[in-house]
Amino acid sequence: MNASEIATELRHWDIGPVLENEPLSRHTSFRIGGPASVYVQPNSQEDLIQILNWVDQHEIPFFVLGQGTNVLVSDLGLDAVVISTSRALRHILVDQERIVAGAGVLLTKLAHKAHQAALQGLEFAVSIPGTLGGALVMNAGAHGSEMRNIVEQIRVWEPGYGIKTLSATDAGFEYRRSQFMVRHWIALEASMTLKHGDMHAILDNMRHFMDYRKRTQPVGDANAGSVFKNPHPDYAGRLIESIGAKGWHVGDAVVSPVHANFIVNRGKAKARDVLTLMRRIRCHVFQRYHIVLRPEVRWIGPGEGGTEGTWENLWYGEGGGLQEPCE
Repeated sequence: MNASEIATELRHWDIGPVLENEPLSRHTSFRIGGPASVYVQPNSQEDLIQILNWVDQHEIPFFVLGQGTNVLVSDLGLDAVVISTSRALRHILVDQERIVAGAGVLLTKLAHKAHQAALQGLEFAVSIPGTLGGALVMNAGAHGSEMRNIVEQIRVWEPGYGIKTLSATDAGFEYRRSQFMVRHWIALEASMTLKHGDMHAILDNMRHFMDYRKRTQPVGDANAGSVFKNPHPDYAGRLIESIGAKGWHVGDAVVSPVHANFIVNRGKAKARDVLTLMRRIRCHVFQRYHIVLRPEVRWIGPGEGGTEGTWENLWYGEGGGLQEPCE
């Protein structure tokens, strides 16, 4: 079944916009990425699950995309059905000290919802761009806290199985890593356990975190967040700055002068430009400190960064085109 036939079939379901050869640069915070053969925005969770079951049954390559943060999409794009969660998974339910939210909910919105309910524990998320789903995959964190500190259960869809419920232990949360990266689970919603607190104190913390982000990160520039994981007990940003890398560039991909662990797209940067710059940074850091920086940003698609031509080439930072610190 070719892309046109797939798109025609999906349009018959009347489940939301279905686009062909849609540039993924329009749907990523990096503003980088080639076209998706088919791009669909289902209107509801039921529509989303219907699509997932159908592509799984017909063995059609697919990828689920949230806000498009923390990813670097191949210049070759994706010969697959890219499914957006931006419309389908936006529900939020507050039940005493528990919040249940769809994976498509923005973390910033989720933090504000917790504040409105006088619940503390999600303040750190207000400064993290992206969705709850992406935060679960990466065990996102900031300001000394992370998702595994608050997640109780996760409802997921699994290829060949369907819908199941995981505990936080099942998710295997580690530093910027989880079992989502190897099990191909698709997060649908998560329940989080918080604590009642003082609304004014919660808001003060959120404002402090947002102010800190504005001072220390390139807010407003197209980027994918932190490029490299922090090599405990040090910080990637400090190491990169110490080698004089701020301002380094390849094409329109530039190491931010605000924070060295951010690469920004100043206009027409390509994925290959970002990878070239990442290789240069890693090599110089390794040569000076004998520390191998591991990517935090995720490579999506074929080409550099992984095996050519495979749809499930999801590079999570342990291999692919950045296997060796110097090439």
